[in-house]
Amino acid sequence: CSSDLSNSLIEQRLNIHRQLEHNAKKIEFLEQQFIATQKLSTIGTMSCMAAHEFNNLLTPIITYSELAQKYPDDTALAHKTIDKIVKHANQAALIVQSMLGLVRSTTETPEETNVTELINDCFLCLARDLGKDSITVKTEIDPQLAINVIRNQFQQILVNLIINARQAMLEKGGTLKISAHRDNNRAVKIIVSDTGSGIDPENIDHIFEPFFSTKTNAQNPDQQGTGLGLMVCRHIIEAHDGTISVTSTPKQGTTFTITIPA
Repeated sequence: CSSDLSNSLIEQRLNIHRQLEHNAKKIEFLEQQFIATQKLSTIGTMSCMAAHEFNNLLTPIITYSELAQKYPDDTALAHKTIDKIVKHANQAALIVQSMLGLVRSTTETPEETNVTELINDCFLCLARDLGKDSITVKTEIDPQLAINVIRNQFQQILVNLIINARQAMLEKGGTLKISAHRDNNRAVKIIVSDTGSGIDPENIDHIFEPFFSTKTNAQNPDQQGTGLGLMVCRHIIEAHDGTISVTSTPKQGTTFTITIPA
């Protein structure tokens, strides 16, 4: 009887361990799906912004093409129009390639990534000259500074923070500043700050919670929020053993600080 009870307890413990392993794998899968879903949401917002820029690129392409058609015997004009068409077409291609690079997970292995190049790719992805929104962009980054991260995941983080900053400054414009440096512990700090509307004190403790969002402009798709962006950002950063913090003053601006250990 004692042996049967012991065997029963062992079997129960094994079943519990199997169930825990199954649940852990399920949670890991759901986390990956969560990140992928938020990435698609980011791409949707970027697409709304890119649509305006693509129109700006297509307009001169069409204009120069029609001009070349109108004067087929003017060789000098033809060369000039072709140069302009190629320039704008290449710019459009770069935007598409950059957006696809964010969507496709070519690697899930951390690699040494130049911070300046990473941020430049983010702005290329957004396909938007923020100056058209009366936003001045300032960067203070050592050109040689690098971090060891999963590149496309960190690009997703920075794109989200830049989009949030833009949305906070759309009404009146302002300044977006991105700086990065090593601290005394050799960790890298990436600081993204804006001079936008800021975050109310009662909301700041909730911004990393799932589905919490104050962006509900239904008339403008690129000004809406899912409430998942910052939560996913924190999840990715913590998976890199890093941290993210925020400070904000209503009507003055917001600053996010990412710390990545050496």
